[in-house]
Amino acid sequence: MAMAANTNTINMLLDVNVPIAVQLGQTRMNVRELLKLRKGQVVKLNSMAGEPVDVFISKKMLAKGEITVVDDRMSVRISQLYSAREKFKHL
Repeated sequence: MAMAANTNTINMLLDVNVPIAVQLGQTRMNVRELLKLRKGQVVKLNSMAGEPVDVFISKKMLAKGEITVVDDRMSVRISQLYSAREKFKHL
């Protein structure tokens, strides 16, 4: 009977939505620079075009990927999934 309860719990979890975020890069700005930002300005990031991007689930790094376009939408093609041990290194 306990196995059936565990299976039901797992099945319920399979339908839970989780937030996924993709980080293109980072930069630092002081408050003065932030206040001067205007529409159309470009903020340079620390990553180069074409570099792999980091994929996060709930702020934990899950994978690396590459930016692609599918059906006119920005997408990420996963190129590397981290194992549990590798994920720990990135925390």
